[in-house]
Amino acid sequence: MGSITSIVIRPEKKGAIQHLLAAHIHANGIEGDHFVRPETKRSVTLVAADDLARVAATVGFQGDAHGACRRNICVDSFPEKNMEGKRIALGDRVILEITCYCTPCSRMNDNLGDGAVQAFDHAAGWGAIVIEEGDINVGDEFRVL
Repeated sequence: MGSITSIVIRPEKKGAIQHLLAAHIHANGIEGDHFVRPETKRSVTLVAADDLARVAATVGFQGDAHGACRRNICVDSFPEKNMEGKRIALGDRVILEITCYCTPCSRMNDNLGDGAVQAFDHAAGWGAIVIEEGDINVGDEFRVL
């Protein structure tokens, strides 16, 4: 259906992002990410590369759009406009359940440029909980179950 195009974590809150080629996803999130906690609806966040490209073009952003938006996993595209409640597979083993839409905050304007919040227009990504743990790699398959 699609693939993982990029993986990022932030070891510290508001810290610099780190691009990863591979990551371990455990019950509470991505290993090494500061936002690893039990009892959350967004252990892992996802965004689509095609949505990021559209936003970047709209606001004239020239840099690393995935890093700037701060979502953990970037996939090439989402197959449906509303992913909430869907289960997705990443690679051979990881299963996530999409629990919420990630509303863009003002940091999107700070990081990508003025107008980014409006440009996302219901495409700023999704929060998910972990159903099945495992390892993922850039290039692994992404599919809706």
